[in-house]
Amino acid sequence: MKNVVRSLLLFSLIAVSQSCDDRDDNLTGPNIRIQNRSGQNFSRVEVRVDTLFYENVAADSFSDYMEFDLAFQQDTLRVEADSTVFNFVPDTVTSPLPIGLYTYQLDIDQEGELIFNFKID
Repeated sequence: MKNVVRSLLLFSLIAVSQSCDDRDDNLTGPNIRIQNRSGQNFSRVEVRVDTLFYENVAADSFSDYMEFDLAFQQDTLRVEADSTVFNFVPDTVTSPLPIGLYTYQLDIDQEGELIFNFKID
């Protein structure tokens, strides 16, 4: 009986320790998601020319994370929203991002300019 109780206790501890992984414990590169802070649906967000594409990011919502081999705090973006195209080109080049979770927060201002903010998750 003692062995059964010990086995159950050991199994429970292993199961709990496996389920307590943080979402960033198993990453192999920088992971970036898009946060659409505008009132328009983004049909497509292109990071760098022909590199990675996020599709159908609804207004006031988030995309899923995508893993990059090489990512930066700011990157060239092309956003298609309600049949309009918005572009963002960074002013400066930064060092590559380390492994981690990040969000590109995107909004469109009154003048129709794409506003870019970077967030560490």
